[in-house]
Amino acid sequence: MQKYYPVVVSIFLLAASSSGAAVDQCAVCGAILGDKVYIVTDAVTHQKRQICGDCVNLPKTCFRCGLPVKKDYTELADGRALCARDVKNAVLDDDVARETIIKVQDELDRLFSRFISFPATNLDTAVVDRVNLTALFAIPGRDYECPNILGYTQSKTNGHGMAHKISVLSGLPKGELEAVCAHELTHAWVFENVSASRRKMLGSDAHEGFCELVAYLLMDSHGDDEAKDTILQNRYTRGQIDLFIEAERRFGFNEIVEWMKQGQDSSLHKEDLNRVRDLELATSKPATNELASALPGLLRTSMPPAAPRGFILKGISWTPNRPSCVINNRTFEMNEQGSVRIDGTNAVIRCLAIRQDGARIRLMNSGQERELVLENN
Repeated sequence: MQKYYPVVVSIFLLAASSSGAAVDQCAVCGAILGDKVYIVTDAVTHQKRQICGDCVNLPKTCFRCGLPVKKDYTELADGRALCARDVKNAVLDDDVARETIIKVQDELDRLFSRFISFPATNLDTAVVDRVNLTALFAIPGRDYECPNILGYTQSKTNGHGMAHKISVLSGLPKGELEAVCAHELTHAWVFENVSASRRKMLGSDAHEGFCELVAYLLMDSHGDDEAKDTILQNRYTRGQIDLFIEAERRFGFNEIVEWMKQGQDSSLHKEDLNRVRDLELATSKPATNELASALPGLLRTSMPPAAPRGFILKGISWTPNRPSCVINNRTFEMNEQGSVRIDGTNAVIRCLAIRQDGARIRLMNSGQERELVLENN
């Protein structure tokens, strides 16, 4: 779920200047301001706008910028209004909105193909107005939530597997619509790939923060600073989005994904962001083979066994200047360090060398080095 908390309209009663300065006009109706003005913050530009007493009491406001609307505005079927400026950027055609959802799915798959795959065939999407979207929250056992909801994901398990229904709000600007789609698709990924026990442990702010991170990275790949700013200005993750962005910058996206799956904490901690690398390790079986040799002896009796084939070199992308290889479904470049999955747990390795027919790695917990060859060699 993605919620939008509009900027709180702070209205201050001010005395007009009598110094003979240039005459100010109302930002809504254009009338010359009298001896009293109201200051309202534009939620899109974040600028303070001067409003006259008549306009500040108008019954409708633009649902994007929060300013009152008087003329030349567009009213949507659910009663929302868009001012003449903001309607120009709004996606009002439902078919275009659905095409945007499909486009975002493809872009996410390309952008994050090294790390995660998003649901596709088991996904149903809909473009709805505010009345219908808000009604999704009016279900037994759940309190009514903020009416300014931009998207909602319903995920469930049935006899045929998992299914997701994503609903997004109509009338959003193109960039924000793309960000909302990315956010909701990430909710679907979490449901499929993060265990029920971990989801229960994970704080809602961190859950939403991770979904916002994916949306932010997509908008960053588009160079859409306005959509990125909207994500950063929206404070409903209570600061978790800022920590996720910083953690991704320091440690990489794969480390964030592993923390979502197996992190020891319910949220990221500003005072110790390195804890994103602290993962819960399964303790059901003793470790053997490859994984056992990768870990200190004191841990070996409590770790699960390695996969029978250990570290697997699955592919090499060869360019003389920047080769890369795929080890246990994770892509590495030269001297890149990261964790790989082996039978339900993680082993941290560094890729020391990449050749056209193989690679050399170092197991960081033991310091041992291994030569890997392609599976088909």
